[in-house]
Amino acid sequence: MNLDKYILLTLCFMSSALCSADTIKVENISYSASIIKVGAGQPAIAVTDLNSDGNQDVIIANNSDNNIVTYLSNGNGTLTLAGDFPAGDSPSGLSTSDINGDGNVDVVIANHETSYVTMLLGNGKGGFNPAPNSPLNVYVTPHPHAVRLNDLDGDNKVDLIVDNRNHEGLLVLKEHGNGDFKLPGKTIKVGGDPYRGFAIKDLNKDGHSDLVTPNQNDIGILINKSGKGSFSLSSLAQSEVPFSVEAADMNGDGNMDLLVANNRNIITIIPGDGSGSFLKKKQIEIQASNGAKQIATGDLNGDDVDDALVSSWSGEVLILIGGPTIKSIKFKNFNIPNPWGGTLLDLNKDGKSDFIVADGNSNLAAVYISRIE
Repeated sequence: MNLDKYILLTLCFMSSALCSADTIKVENISYSASIIKVGAGQPAIAVTDLNSDGNQDVIIANNSDNNIVTYLSNGNGTLTLAGDFPAGDSPSGLSTSDINGDGNVDVVIANHETSYVTMLLGNGKGGFNPAPNSPLNVYVTPHPHAVRLNDLDGDNKVDLIVDNRNHEGLLVLKEHGNGDFKLPGKTIKVGGDPYRGFAIKDLNKDGHSDLVTPNQNDIGILINKSGKGSFSLSSLAQSEVPFSVEAADMNGDGNMDLLVANNRNIITIIPGDGSGSFLKKKQIEIQASNGAKQIATGDLNGDDVDDALVSSWSGEVLILIGGPTIKSIKFKNFNIPNPWGGTLLDLNKDGKSDFIVADGNSNLAAVYISRIE
């Protein structure tokens, strides 16, 4: 690396300049990238411990290749390919939990342009086999795009939540407990079209999972009343169409805030008050890149305040460092011209998040590992 490029990389964080980086620096932490092969087409990424060794492993769903790829973490910043497994047509979103009660992590996948989801049962070693009743026709229209597994009603059984676009809601299916879910399920109205995905977090600190959806003109806020899976709906108007939404404590006050990426080039952070309401008058807007796709959260600098990574089709990746003042950095990796999927996870077990950015066109992903200088 020549001296001019080195200076650019070390200064880009402070200036929010655009960096072309195989190595980037965030405060006093350097991140070095390596390239791994995954699958092709609009990837979605999930992080979980697949083999119960205490390390965070990776599952990537690949829309064009109709599969998932699994990588096992070695705990030292390296990944080992465990295999690839059929995941139905056009997998576009995924979520993990133990859905059959055998102690292994399973995965449910939304199959875009179909009416079904695919359910795969884990073997505890990073491998997967189809569940007996997979694929499961969930009868949402026009098709499932995003899925989540979460216990919404406090019965200690995971629920399957799927966006139900034409019914302006989220379809909730109860778990049978044997790797299957009960049909027809119940649709929770969210006040608009939740096609672009949704977030599940405890917004009012009562110990119950609440819901946030990006609708056509607003954000839907659904507070879980008494933890029984019954929700009260309010909306938060937006001047631009929201594309993606996530909830995290970005300012370090202990309350969940909202991160909203719109269809243009603005990321909005709206502080929460800890009761499930959000303070629009105190929101801040951060210049991003056109076409934000996915928001991932974690703790990049180990200060116990949430940070975020935003991928975009324009070729740039945005990192947001949380705190009383939000700091930002944009960078590009020329091996990943269309950064689509992103996630934050601690691969080297140093207490700070590393991150993965997967390309939307090729079969490549960049894995960035932290190193304190």
